[in-house]
Amino acid sequence: MSTLIPPDVYMTDRNYMVDNYPMIIGFTVAGTIDALGAGIDDLMQGDRVTAFTYLDFSNRAMQEYSVQPRSVVSKIPDSLSLEEAATLPDNFVCAFYVLFNQLGLPVPSSFPVSDSPPLADTPILIYGASSTVGVYAVQLLQLAGYKKIIATASTRNHEYLKSLGATATFDYNSASLNDDIAKFVGGDGKVPLALDCISAESTLGILGKIIGSQGKVAVLLPIKEGSTVTGSGEQEMYWELPEGKNPFEKTTQIIYIRTFQYQNDEYLKKNLMPKILPSLLQSGFIKPSRVRLLDEGSFKERVEAGLELLRNNKVSGEKVIVKITA
Repeated sequence: MSTLIPPDVYMTDRNYMVDNYPMIIGFTVAGTIDALGAGIDDLMQGDRVTAFTYLDFSNRAMQEYSVQPRSVVSKIPDSLSLEEAATLPDNFVCAFYVLFNQLGLPVPSSFPVSDSPPLADTPILIYGASSTVGVYAVQLLQLAGYKKIIATASTRNHEYLKSLGATATFDYNSASLNDDIAKFVGGDGKVPLALDCISAESTLGILGKIIGSQGKVAVLLPIKEGSTVTGSGEQEMYWELPEGKNPFEKTTQIIYIRTFQYQNDEYLKKNLMPKILPSLLQSGFIKPSRVRLLDEGSFKERVEAGLELLRNNKVSGEKVIVKITA
């Protein structure tokens, strides 16, 4: 099993991170171990695993066999299906990296925490919380002891997000969104910490009115023109906000997120996929996102159908999973 995500569309349609075609797409995979390299003593042949397959383009996910280093592989419990497991690696890693590295929240020694963290009562906003990154960010914040987790999403996903730990949910299509969040936050009505899971010009424009002047906002790259995750082929993508398009106050800290850099943190490299994620899955504390499984037709047809869903922004509150083998 493997996933299709917006960067796969950017790569197939826009030459995003691509030097030459043809190429293999897919950033995550779930399956069973066929063989192990030297020195791997905590996994066995036949173990069920999931992996974040981003380090080597020749060994990406959408193929029958993929060779991965131990640092990007997680063993999964028997209670988890392979299609559920395939939803996890890229977006779980992204959410963890944003919260406990880029935004600077302390890394819990265990989940759930026994003692409240220093900023437990600080409002933290997850914009586009029904995205897969948002789903894991909400769960991780709840497990880490944060008590004011604000989630924006379409109304059909509000109860789902509350079941995962969101304290308050707001409709990001509401004309009163800013006022509603300000009323919940109290005080000056501004949010000090935020993660934008959509990272489009329109969403950043909204956040510019919500984030405090001394606040931090994490932006998942690339930034898109318009208002959607994938945008259209005519719309530009940016690696930082262009001159004249920055809606934030000068003192607001904008953190541009490149998830692929998470292994620059030695602690995360050694622990996040090999130890932390398996422990959270085994305990049942992390729930996989909802699955849109594509398992009909040929492999090529399944991939094309998934890319088309993403191109047309037809995915909400779930993740597209492609069955690789017949």
